[in-house]
Amino acid sequence: MQRETDMQRDGPGRLARVAFAAVMVTAALALAPATTAAQSNASNATFIVQQGSQCTQVTPLGDGTRTVEDFYDYQVLNETANYSSLGTVDIQEDQTSQVFVYDGSDGLSLVFLNDEIGEPGGFVATAEISGLPADGDWVVEDDNYTDRDDVFEYTDTGAHIEWNSNGERTDGAAFAGLDSPNYSTVEVDIAFNDETERYPFEEWSGQPSDNEIQNWQVRSGDGSTSQLDMSQPIQLSPGTCSGGVSTFTATPTPSTDAAGTTGTDVATSVPTAAATSTATTTSTATATGTTTSTATAAQTDASTRTAAAAETSAATDTAGTNGSAGEGDSGSGAFGPGFGVVVAALALVLAGVGLARRQG
Repeated sequence: MQRETDMQRDGPGRLARVAFAAVMVTAALALAPATTAAQSNASNATFIVQQGSQCTQVTPLGDGTRTVEDFYDYQVLNETANYSSLGTVDIQEDQTSQVFVYDGSDGLSLVFLNDEIGEPGGFVATAEISGLPADGDWVVEDDNYTDRDDVFEYTDTGAHIEWNSNGERTDGAAFAGLDSPNYSTVEVDIAFNDETERYPFEEWSGQPSDNEIQNWQVRSGDGSTSQLDMSQPIQLSPGTCSGGVSTFTATPTPSTDAAGTTGTDVATSVPTAAATSTATTTSTATATGTTTSTATAAQTDASTRTAAAAETSAATDTAGTNGSAGEGDSGSGAFGPGFGVVVAALALVLAGVGLARRQG
């Protein structure tokens, strides 16, 4: 009889410990899919560069392990080259302006790279950029020294940049934030050579024709390059040439406040394709916050718990994971596969423990 008395006395505390352990396991299951999505998001991204009737599909450079600043590696005073990018030497091309997307540890970035270290010819170019996500940031300015000839002027969603080089070094820039859900298309309009106000540049040596950009190209992660028309702007968007423009849709991840309420925080972005070839379609996932209240097991009848478990399982099957409505829709996936099974199993365990207590 003493053993039964101890079990009865310890019943509420034991149930509380079981419930706490179940909540911790559920939280771990909920976080795992969101982490996977964040890691694979950028590496699976594709972008299209449209110019007139031409569509070029590209993938990002990089593998997500370094920031775009480390990749570009802008150096002011260096034995190899001053005021230049030392991290892009292997892809630099003489008298060539390049644009590409970089996959870094800080997300997806739009990168501009002009000219090549050690080559004598300089250049001038003026870029007008619009449509950028307002939550991004310009993290590289080549050049960024005091009293520079280059000009960098920013707005919330655009930039005006003037590059002026006297030769033997690079110019460029990098904007971090292309994995944001707050944009669909970035337009880049660059005027080269005598189309700019600074041509000819007073610091050039030799003829102006020896100091001109001769090629404009977009680079892809597979190493390929595609030539662009130097007289027309380009539109860069997430998506594919066959499927059209897409956007990055925020993926919710669960968070818990001081009161123990489980809600949703936007933490990652996942590319969502829009099935259109001419218009941009944005598909945004809606997260539903869930508040869970735990009743005292000693005051709950075992039959009531069993019925609640059955109702919870049925509701999960009907509404889908995380409350996303629609038959066959797996929802946002924030709580991971099998979450409904975990809830039902937890309810049955609590019901069994409560019944054992009552029978004791």
